[in-house]
Amino acid sequence: MNFGGATNDRSLNVWDSLGGSQTDLVKGLFELTPLDIKKLKKLAESKVVVGDNKKKIRVTSFTVTCAYLLSCAVKAEQPNCERVPFIFSVDCRARLDPPIPGTYFGNSVVSLLVIAKREELLGEEAFFKSVLGISEELNRIEGDVLNGADRWMPKIQSVMSERPRLFSVAGSPRFEVYDVDFGWGRPKKVDVTSVDKTGAFSLSETRDHSGGIQIGLALTKSQMEAFSTVFAQGLESLE
Repeated sequence: MNFGGATNDRSLNVWDSLGGSQTDLVKGLFELTPLDIKKLKKLAESKVVVGDNKKKIRVTSFTVTCAYLLSCAVKAEQPNCERVPFIFSVDCRARLDPPIPGTYFGNSVVSLLVIAKREELLGEEAFFKSVLGISEELNRIEGDVLNGADRWMPKIQSVMSERPRLFSVAGSPRFEVYDVDFGWGRPKKVDVTSVDKTGAFSLSETRDHSGGIQIGLALTKSQMEAFSTVFAQGLESLE
């Protein structure tokens, strides 16, 4: 822009990769069926043996999906960091006081940060540890979605200074992307291309509207093979 002859040229820097190396990536689409999700919820609930814990845990489709993906990904990728950060977003509209009307056209989200120990996510209790971590963050903002807002950036900067492998979520099954029709029919396949750069998991509903969740991610070939194995074996072991 030019004000009074003075030039003030500024441009945004291109993001560094958040997910690691961007060479030799392959894309993968996975699915959790309604039965898979039901079994994951049952597994999470079975781990709650203390009365107080039952109040703290959030056994929802979103929570168990994210927890399962995180536990599988850490086992597959074996990140070289002591603390593993996981970021997810929550809708603020109904959580604000007063709430934002449903007719509001815009964004109103906050990002929550879960920090887990690497060794815990490599252990047998990885799934449940992830469920607890996500639940604790959701409980923290119960009744006040802006609780701790002054500490968000220092907390993120602290963990990111260690240059860890950052795990995160893009999209949501609630977006109903498979219902989008611009006049030539519903999409046959939806792919979130940003995960190539961010290393995030993309989440959407399944095309058949069965109640399942579609997951997309981009990994190196060896990591994708490891993830596929861990993902499938974990589901096969569920009762």
